[in-house]
Amino acid sequence: MDLTKISDVVAAITGNYPNKKACMDLAHAIAVHANGETPDDKIMSRRPSEPEEIKTYRKTIYVPKTKQAVSKVIHSLEKIRRAQDWSIKYNDEAVPSQIAENETLQKYCEFNYPQHTSLTNWVFSELLKRSLIDANGIVAVILEQLPKSKSEYCKPVARFFGCEQIVEFVEGEYVVLKSKDTTTYYTNVKGGGRRINTNGAIYYILTQTEFVKYEQIGANKYDPKQVFQHNCGRLPAWKVGGLYHSRVNNDTIYESRLAGMVPDLDEAAREYSDLQAEIVQHIHSEKYAYTTTECNHCKGTGFVKDNDGKQTTCPHCNGTGRVLNTSPYGIHLIDAGRAGENQVPAPPIGYIQKDTAIATLQDQRVRNHIKDALAAVNMEFLAETPIDQSGVAKAYDANELNNFVNSVAEDLVRNMDDIYYFTNEYRYATIVPDAEKRKAMLPAVNVPTKFDIANTTILMQELQGARQAEANPETLRVLETNYAKAQFNTSPEVSERLEAVFDLDPLFGVKEDNKMTMLQNGGITKTDYIISCNIHAFVRRAIFEDKEFTSKDYDQKMKVLEKYAAEKDKEAEETAKEDAQKNADKGLQNDDDHGGLGKEPKKDEPKKGEE
Repeated sequence: MDLTKISDVVAAITGNYPNKKACMDLAHAIAVHANGETPDDKIMSRRPSEPEEIKTYRKTIYVPKTKQAVSKVIHSLEKIRRAQDWSIKYNDEAVPSQIAENETLQKYCEFNYPQHTSLTNWVFSELLKRSLIDANGIVAVILEQLPKSKSEYCKPVARFFGCEQIVEFVEGEYVVLKSKDTTTYYTNVKGGGRRINTNGAIYYILTQTEFVKYEQIGANKYDPKQVFQHNCGRLPAWKVGGLYHSRVNNDTIYESRLAGMVPDLDEAAREYSDLQAEIVQHIHSEKYAYTTTECNHCKGTGFVKDNDGKQTTCPHCNGTGRVLNTSPYGIHLIDAGRAGENQVPAPPIGYIQKDTAIATLQDQRVRNHIKDALAAVNMEFLAETPIDQSGVAKAYDANELNNFVNSVAEDLVRNMDDIYYFTNEYRYATIVPDAEKRKAMLPAVNVPTKFDIANTTILMQELQGARQAEANPETLRVLETNYAKAQFNTSPEVSERLEAVFDLDPLFGVKEDNKMTMLQNGGITKTDYIISCNIHAFVRRAIFEDKEFTSKDYDQKMKVLEKYAAEKDKEAEETAKEDAQKNADKGLQNDDDHGGLGKEPKKDEPKKGEE
């Protein structure tokens, strides 16, 4: 594509991405639930024997029941950035001296990223949700503004374009994207001498060497407002990706990693709409009454004539020909039947008894569908119903959950790696011409494997089960640590302190009585015994004396606790000596008070038996 030829540009802008409809259908299937839209294709099909007014009413009162389930999954996945092993590491020594200290890649991407402060914030606030909805959307590294001077560093940003914004796309070669923003241009009205404002389109065209922003200035007229020669040799735009779906026209089509939730979410939405109608029909009391009183206005016919002589429905009895005799105070007056006539049943007024069992069944079915949808991504513990537990299987499988979360984390990190790469190229290709030196400036983003996704209720159940089963102390240690991190995720100082306690206690999980027995039998050292008995106090003291204590390695932390244990042991020995001395002194004092117990009597004292 020659971006200098306006004919090529117009042809590109009016292009037609052949796989757009297939990609849009895949995205819409999830977006309808994730964004709380009304799934017309699911709820607006008329049910058998359903009146048209009930069908219309169902659409009117529909609320996005399934949105919460998708939101819970996405919010849980946002915890990826809080994983123990999530990290973005830069090599400060790899930054060339010609790059200003405040303009390094780290300063820009982690502290000065436009609109979001850091690239990580953009990834987890926007990219995560949009990529899970639209796996065929495109991430493009663009420039919102060109540098004002040669000395100014450019500020590239990553932007997500939904598949509906793709005008043309050839993987690895070029892409034409239509912005949701618009521009304004003026057109002359023929014969009137007037000019009117017209909303124009904005397009981004990216190739392996150029980035151009085109704004519409007239019918089939476009002006290149921003032209940037990035010369990366690679297309700075790519599909965000997900699960492989198919490959059509040499183009890969992906489906979202949440696609497995769609069938059950559709069923939940459809049946919830039916439930709403069922509840409305059963929640209101309906009164019935027997009446033999003829309507005085229509004489029991149900029809009257209007001023034009046309026959219309009687407005007083609504065409029934009968009325209820009701006093101003709501007392129904019942005519007693005459001789030979059928008598009015007793009582003549009552309420229709409605069966609510079907509504209860529907409600449970909706809940089950939502839970099954969550189970498709191994997050059924997020359902409203309590976690299922049985002797054969458990509803929560930590390994399967971690596999799913890890796959999402890999997608995010893969996209982040590409964003970092092109950001680095845009900013420093001219300043640092050596490609290897620029590559050394890139951060290493670790794909985490240790996640704290499950809620504390699930973790507590696991912990209680392990305790009851008298699991190995090391297993209990890990479970206690996981629970503390989840429970106190908003108080990292508490979480770190508890983790240090669990990690440094040499007798973790051993009962106090057993500790003493082990000490007496020589199974443990006195130092281990003292540390275990005073672990909480020792860790608190260590953190108070050294704010960086929890970040030290295991051996360094243990040396501190061993020092405290030696002090405690010495203090105990001195206290024992002092107590022994006090007891000895007290014994001598008692001897003196009683004339020296165990000694010969003094000469001037009478011996036993003498007076």
